[in-house]
Amino acid sequence: MHRILQITDPSDPLAAKVAAAAAGRLVIETAADSVTEQSLATFDAVLVGDTPLSSPLSPAEDKKPALIQLTRGHHRQIDAATLTRAGIAVAGASPVLASHIATRAFDLATAARNVQHKSEIQHGEKVTATPNDRSDSLADLTVGIVGFGRIGRALAERCVAAGANVIYCDIRTATHGSAAATGVRRLTLDLLLSQSDIVSLHVQWGPTSDPLITERELRLMGRDSVLVNTADARLVDTAALANVLNSGRIGGAGLDIEEPESSQLADAPNTVITPYTAARSDEADNAVARFVVDNIETALSGGEPDGLPDGLLEIVDFPRSGDPAFWSSKMAPRV
Repeated sequence: MHRILQITDPSDPLAAKVAAAAAGRLVIETAADSVTEQSLATFDAVLVGDTPLSSPLSPAEDKKPALIQLTRGHHRQIDAATLTRAGIAVAGASPVLASHIATRAFDLATAARNVQHKSEIQHGEKVTATPNDRSDSLADLTVGIVGFGRIGRALAERCVAAGANVIYCDIRTATHGSAAATGVRRLTLDLLLSQSDIVSLHVQWGPTSDPLITERELRLMGRDSVLVNTADARLVDTAALANVLNSGRIGGAGLDIEEPESSQLADAPNTVITPYTAARSDEADNAVARFVVDNIETALSGGEPDGLPDGLLEIVDFPRSGDPAFWSSKMAPRV
């Protein structure tokens, strides 16, 4: 039976759900931190969840896991490009989390447009906000989606159903006719920022998106516009965002980010913050547990039809500053 390492906080409820889903199918061993190259090489696959890794994963050359599977969105110390070049597949859980994250982005956008004061909510609670004179409806508003992968498409479908006009920006052309199916238009990042009432980020962090949204990009947004980030806090210049919010330069922000209690945004007006819990409901955890076990078996068995697990992270060779292609690619792939 295949031997799997799960690196996560043992108190994370998802860890127990993964173990239960794997019962009789995989041997799951749980560790609370990173492991040495030698011990990592003894596992067929590695699951990475909620834990600060003391060192990046760098398996020995002679024996490598077939798959690094992320269970809690992105992870700051996973170098997907290096691992992929070493022949190790790296996958996320967006195939089953897309609808959950899109729902949180939609709710944050609505709440941020309707708060007068800071509102922090905890896992399991609904967004609560003090309404002002702006409607909580998205009808006839323009929603700009940065990154049109699974999550971006799920949000687009919900916004279109709510009567919003949707535009998107991505370094890749939308796949499978998904843009045409939802009636959305593709624009450059600058045009999207200047035309959107709500801007929602759904891309990976990368070399040319560190950060993606700086003071320059924020000043392209309208005074009543709202920025939503359920992807990665590193995509946005926190100090610049705090400045434009405190000065009233933009209308508000809805953020699902790591360590919000230490954020410079904690006292910003018209800001709704959740502590990176977009997809941590009991229902989402059950779906993720089933998905990652199936995905591991796919990776270890060769899979169908192309032998690849689902949710593979897209790897791009990013142009560097000075390269004419830099600004046209100033965004990591969709998630």
